[in-house]
Amino acid sequence: MPKVTAAYFDARRQEILTAARALFADKGFVRTSMSDIAAAAGLSAGAVYRYFPSRSHLVLAMCGEEGGGAAEATGDTEATGATEAAGGDGEPALGGTAAESVETLRRQVDPRAQGLQQARLVTQIWGSAVTDDSLATVATRRHAALRDQLAGLIEQGGADGGGRPAPRDEAEFALAALIGYAALVATDAPVDHDGFARALSRVLG
Repeated sequence: MPKVTAAYFDARRQEILTAARALFADKGFVRTSMSDIAAAAGLSAGAVYRYFPSRSHLVLAMCGEEGGGAAEATGDTEATGATEAAGGDGEPALGGTAAESVETLRRQVDPRAQGLQQARLVTQIWGSAVTDDSLATVATRRHAALRDQLAGLIEQGGADGGGRPAPRDEAEFALAALIGYAALVATDAPVDHDGFARALSRVLG
């Protein structure tokens, strides 16, 4: 009997997370059953439970806990930053200027850039974190790490203080605006996407 490799287990885990990610975005966390996820992944329910004992474990995995993140699971590196803004996918990794980094995060939840699914996940993660202490701990820790990294980029920009808020406060404001933007996108509310981008860029300019 051939040996089952770690790569095989990783592949199955990734298939489950990919299926769950799509279903959570489409149906929501509560309306998606483990059986739904198993069917979408083409696996038995028992196989899914072997990797993830509950939906909560799946959600935590999408936030970088339980040994992996959603972007790793889907191979979607573009999704990483937006989920980080929600509190997910490993340690934050911003680059360039503060304005460039925030625009990258914004585009990842812009529906014109195929960000609708990500916006729905971001919104649900924060909403669920209100009543789920484990998820709240993960989300707030990731958010704080991303905020501090963004604050460092703002500080590196060397803009004259002149009454401007502290870099940490500017970073907090920008990320809070992005989370709110994701919620508007997720609910299909009317949004001037370009106008929001300009306003956010000006805050960090």
